[in-house]
Amino acid sequence: MNQQEFLIRNTQPDELDEYINILERAAEWMQSQNLAQWIPGTFRKPDSRLHISNAIAQQNSYVVEHTPTATIAAIFALNYEDPFDDMLWAPLLGPDHWKDAIYVHRLVVEQSFQGRGIVPQILAFTEELVPKRGKAFLRLDCRGNNPGLRKFYREKCRGRVRDAKDGVEKVMGLEERGTYTNPATGIEYARFERLVVPPSGEL
Repeated sequence: MNQQEFLIRNTQPDELDEYINILERAAEWMQSQNLAQWIPGTFRKPDSRLHISNAIAQQNSYVVEHTPTATIAAIFALNYEDPFDDMLWAPLLGPDHWKDAIYVHRLVVEQSFQGRGIVPQILAFTEELVPKRGKAFLRLDCRGNNPGLRKFYREKCRGRVRDAKDGVEKVMGLEERGTYTNPATGIEYARFERLVVPPSGEL
């Protein structure tokens, strides 16, 4: 992929409707594939719309623009201390240690742009932000009943990168850290992470 084709930038306030439309298209596709990830209509609800609008205002919401056509090819959001991540990660890491990461959420690549290396570009962009924000990990999640997406995150989502252990360039993913079931909803989530900034003294 020619990365100059794709520009990662903050979502602008006047792009709120298109951002929500992209989420809704993804939710509708998931439902058509019997993937219980997102429910169509969720993102148009007033509380969801306000949440997304606030993320845009706080500059935590991003689009990936296809520069030759000025088209939004993908979207994602970055969270730092969101209650959802507390619920998902605190049982594994403890009440405070879950705050040592940037969390990637609402990641959608439009179908016409899939397979062009956009997810690895998003994750590389986020990894660069991890030390700048004083964090150590990159983390994300998906529904536990989505084996295809779990396999992609576990094996391929970072694209071709150089392995720090042996120096060999290979297709790599993130470490899967098990699943967590929300006791209030019964929904199971799979958790993934990469240690970007090792503890002092470690390679």
